Amino acid sequence: MLSRRSLVAAGLLAPVVARAQPAGPNIIRIVNPFAAGGTSDAMARLLQPSLQRRLNATIIVENRPGASASIGAAVVAKSPPDGTSWLLTSDTFVVSTLLLNNLPYDVQKDFEPVTMIARGPMVLTAHPARPFKSLPELVAAAKARPGVLTYGTTGIGSNGHLTMAALCQLTDIKLVHVPYRGAAPVLNDGTAGHVDMVISSSATMAPQIESGQLHPLVQFGDKRLSFLPDTATAIEQGFSSLHAYSWFGFFGPAGTPKPVIDKFYREVAGAVREEATYNTFVNKFRSEVVLPPPDELRQMIVEELPFWGKIIRDNNIKGGAG
Repeated sequence: MLSRRSLVAAGLLAPVVARAQPAGPNIIRIVNPFAAGGTSDAMARLLQPSLQRRLNATIIVENRPGASASIGAAVVAKSPPDGTSWLLTSDTFVVSTLLLNNLPYDVQKDFEPVTMIARGPMVLTAHPARPFKSLPELVAAAKARPGVLTYGTTGIGSNGHLTMAALCQLTDIKLVHVPYRGAAPVLNDGTAGHVDMVISSSATMAPQIESGQLHPLVQFGDKRLSFLPDTATAIEQGFSSLHAYSWFGFFGPAGTPKPVIDKFYREVAGAVREEATYNTFVNKFRSEVVLPPPDELRQMIVEELPFWGKIIRDNNIKGGAG
């Protein structure tokens, strides 16, 4: 969800691969642990034709939704580490390990990171009728009326919920969390003014922001988005530790040989960088293409777990990540 180190340059790095490349399997499945029609499903199917061509294999996109993406993740964790099964998941994958009991896998021990293909910062927005138009104005309004202002998210333990919990701690304000079941209902209530604010990813809320239905207060990326040039980041406003992203990445089963990981990383990166595909990621998914090598994604997860773990413990957050 958050990146403690710059990943901007990582997309330019090429993996070190052996001269003799491992032969690829004839059938490869990409397990999407979310329902068909969602963003990760769309990304998998966008990459499918190019990966088939590059890997000279049949690529099957298999949807295994449920239990905060843990069902699909478990399928890959238990698969043979031979390059035939890959998980395309989101930031939920990391947070779930902190929120859910009795997961049938360990995020760090049972998977080999491949790469993060895209990320988009979380953005906090307000109904345009609300009087606060920036983060400092929100903080002032919340301190004047503690425990009154509301914000909607896609669920308890979601990226948005944890980001706001961290923001409240850092600014010493009290807001009321209103969890919804997914993006559609929270956006409907947000644009109708039934909640004061909505927090979600830039990709999710871009249409409502661009149409003026929601007003952006602060964005939680390392830098300002091109379509939000006038909205300051939390980092710019003094919160150096608070940068939160919705992201999507590939993982393989633990024990997958390094040459196999490196080859899949190289072909995924090549597929994402194809002009039409790259433009779709940037313009349709409103995402930053990063493509860090496997070791950098692994390190990011190592750094993220204690940060979010403390936020969850401090705020006694329980339940599945949305």
